Amino acid sequence: MPPGTPTPGRHYALLLFADFGHVAPTLGVARELIARGHRVTYVVDERFAPLVEDCGARAVTYTSARGAFYRTGDPSPDRLARDGYDLLVDTVRTVFPAARDGLAADPPDAVLYDFETVAAGRVTARVLDAVPVQVCPSHAANETFSLRAQLWDPGHPLMAEGASVLIDFMGQHGIGLEEMGRYGAEWDERNLVFLPRAFQIEGDSFDDRFAFVGPTFTEPRPGLWSPPADGCRVALVSLGTESGDRGGFFRLCAEAFPASEWQVVMTLGRDTDPAALGPLPAHVEAHSWLPHPAVLPHADVFVCHAGMGSLMESLAYGTPVVALPHAHELVLSARRLEERGVGRNLPRAGLTARGLADTVAGLLADPATPPALSRMREAVREAGGAARAADLLEAWAARSPAVEAAG
Repeated sequence: MPPGTPTPGRHYALLLFADFGHVAPTLGVARELIARGHRVTYVVDERFAPLVEDCGARAVTYTSARGAFYRTGDPSPDRLARDGYDLLVDTVRTVFPAARDGLAADPPDAVLYDFETVAAGRVTARVLDAVPVQVCPSHAANETFSLRAQLWDPGHPLMAEGASVLIDFMGQHGIGLEEMGRYGAEWDERNLVFLPRAFQIEGDSFDDRFAFVGPTFTEPRPGLWSPPADGCRVALVSLGTESGDRGGFFRLCAEAFPASEWQVVMTLGRDTDPAALGPLPAHVEAHSWLPHPAVLPHADVFVCHAGMGSLMESLAYGTPVVALPHAHELVLSARRLEERGVGRNLPRAGLTARGLADTVAGLLADPATPPALSRMREAVREAGGAARAADLLEAWAARSPAVEAAG
């Protein structure tokens, strides 16, 4: 079957970590699949149900016990291990039963899952005879590069407890010790990666098991935001959808960009009231949330936390980034910006308005920045986005046990 040939009636299920940054990168793919006549179901934390239903998908909901995982700045190794263990337990005790029961009446042809839902996703695919597909909203892992090794201490006592949870869970579903290595690997035989290969750490080491399709976001509707009429430069500032304000960060950014030269657009987080910042200078506007693609075509710089969704949106429009990562793989992504010449990595600790202003000025004055941005923007465009992802999923779903048995 040629790529892009629709096969009406296929069913795709997604089991994703309860975080906007994990759900949002898949929505463009879901829209594309639905437009081709397929069905899409998300097994998702209840607070994301409106988001997925808005794109035409069905939501099977549960209440996540995620807690503060990925929200706490600079967590200790003990805190990170505890949060990771609690998340693993939640995926096998809550997410998997929700998926098994919610999908049983209409079994999917493919099950998509991510780094944090590996156990639930792979076992769901096995139980329901579906093709497992790992999706990567951030850097993928293979035999050369391990994201897991960057995050977890293998000697921590909770790692052994987590292994015991996995062994028990898989054993309950007929997966013996001889198979557990495959079920516990950091990657699958089919992997969709929502960044271009050029941005992936050790990108040249990844083989054809990995499809680097780049970002899949859709253009926002017109009229959400308009650039300043006076032609001032625009700085977009965000710490992501859930990070919120920390230590007066947003007020510091307001000081870093002088009113005579800049219009500053801040997105504070979906649960943050702009009034909480207090009075702001006239050249600063604060929003609880605003789709970044509404602003990025007009922005001269994007100051952000180095979340991969934010980075991919920025690089798709050729906007340079000043990244202030706070934890986890965000630090790796911020370093990657510098390696590719498209941004600067600025430590959050000890940050001052003058330090931020000087970093922005240096980035914009660097003659190597525009060509580097142009190369990365082209890499994003050539990756294929939602259309290529849907082509691949159609081809992979055609090999599912259920489809092959039917015909």
